[in-house]
Amino acid sequence: MKLPSKYLSNLIIANLLWSFIPIVVKNLFSEISILTIIFLRFFISGIILFVIAISLVFVNNYLNHEKRISLKELFLNLRHKNRRFYKIRQYNYYFLIGFFGIILHIFFYFLALKKTSIPFVMIGMLMTIIFISFYEKGVNYEKFDIFRILFIVMLSFSILIITFVSLQGAEIKNDPIELLGFIFLVLYSITSSFLYISIDRDSFSKKELLNININKYYKIPRALIKMAIAFISGVILLIPASILIAFLPFETDITQEVIAFFNELRFIFVILGRWEIIYLIIFATIIPYLLIFLARVNWEPTNLTYSQWSSILGLIDPISTLIFSVLIVNEFFPFEYLIIVIVFLVITIVLRYAHEVKNSIRAKILLKIKRGSLKLISIKILKFYGVREIDSLIGEYDLMLHVKVNSFKDFHYLINRKLKFIDEILDLKVQFVDKIEK
Repeated sequence: MKLPSKYLSNLIIANLLWSFIPIVVKNLFSEISILTIIFLRFFISGIILFVIAISLVFVNNYLNHEKRISLKELFLNLRHKNRRFYKIRQYNYYFLIGFFGIILHIFFYFLALKKTSIPFVMIGMLMTIIFISFYEKGVNYEKFDIFRILFIVMLSFSILIITFVSLQGAEIKNDPIELLGFIFLVLYSITSSFLYISIDRDSFSKKELLNININKYYKIPRALIKMAIAFISGVILLIPASILIAFLPFETDITQEVIAFFNELRFIFVILGRWEIIYLIIFATIIPYLLIFLARVNWEPTNLTYSQWSSILGLIDPISTLIFSVLIVNEFFPFEYLIIVIVFLVITIVLRYAHEVKNSIRAKILLKIKRGSLKLISIKILKFYGVREIDSLIGEYDLMLHVKVNSFKDFHYLINRKLKFIDEILDLKVQFVDKIEK
């Protein structure tokens, strides 16, 4: 087995930095509106990431004349249709993940945090992982082997223990967890799931693929511009949404946050100088995103891909957040229960790893199809387990299937028991297979 990438530490550090967010912001909520915190964090971070992206392009072009990156092309490609996200323009795709993914998921996360406790909000993170697991099963991205099932079982037990302890702590403090807090938690899980699912459904234009082949570092400024546009457009859309809420005929907790937000705009630069806001901008946004983008671009061939390791190590965030909340801010969580939850979550990491390395296979399969059958066959094949994407081709073959399955047995079954039994397929060729050995 090959050793993990040396950039694995980037993912670990990023998750550790994110785990401090609830501890840093918890005391801010009594003084500053949640919307103000979100606005400052993502608007300033978006501007800084944009400046870094442009600077990296100039530095690359100055040092590397043979592998130049065109700023003009970077922005022209924003009009490229994203075939992996309903063929909408890239800039519209960035707007959607910016507002409905990033801004709303953080907004509901902070609301749940304000209404409940740090340990209780960790339930939302674990629920998100479960939601995503069922989504990936539903769209044939994953198969529920024994490791996957045990993974979900361990997460479920962790949720039950955290819920029990959180309710017990709320009773001791005489501050019961309200139904509204739980609703915010569920909304956070839903929007967080949307963010996770949609943020990687990005497609490169043909021109971009050529640029990446010339210079692999092209991906870094492109990714930074993507996040900068998502951040800035998300907070811009937040303003008209807040105005709309302010004019609703009834008042809610969100209305109070909106009113406080508009009142605090006069003191925006004073609030910007607080150490908590600076931490959120620099250490919870800019540095983590730079770390993960560098890791993604420089990821070396290993037993697992970047995305697989990212999903495995995502559990570091709730584990470290639980530990820090108990040790630093004295959240109620008896040590015996804390140890049990940590052990369960560490086991889920091991189970997730075992699931990912279990003879994972990726392949590109070329198909020649009978004339007139192309459209119907594509819809039929896309339902098969392991088929993640289908591209149309011009030339000897008509379709290229992007396949990922968990074992060679699954791959053999797809080829010999599914595809070869379709009469409309005239020829089949496995162009590439990357089998990851145990």
